Amino acid sequence: MDIDRYIRNCNDCYRSIIPRDKTLGLLKPLPIPDRPWQYISIDFYKLPPDRNGYDIVIILVDRFGKRPFLIPCHKNIDAKEAARLYIHYVYQIYGLLDTIVSDRGPQFILAFWNEFTRILGIKLKLSTAYYPQTDG
Repeated sequence: MDIDRYIRNCNDCYRSIIPRDKTLGLLKPLPIPDRPWQYISIDFYKLPPDRNGYDIVIILVDRFGKRPFLIPCHKNIDAKEAARLYIHYVYQIYGLLDTIVSDRGPQFILAFWNEFTRILGIKLKLSTAYYPQTDG
């Protein structure tokens, strides 16, 4: 406490503090979609339980037309179940999408895509980073 006060009151000490935080860059806007259901955002919204026991809604928003698509589910849903629900309710109507924006973290999205490709029978082959020859 005394050290902090001393540094704040000493002009030379205060100027010599090196900021440890990385300077933040500018926000980059998401790309504009070319077609409906190309890019979507996904979020989960908690509700009071209904008569069927559903207490969470998956909100999928098409970024092209801002059209929301709501899927009721249970609060213990994981990425695999979300992928199954997406295929059952959305993929059959709108087809394959390009990107998903979610605040659930990269692990959720990775598990979602792994289950999605497994259900559809798509073989996922990952290339090694920094070796463009593996991409063909």
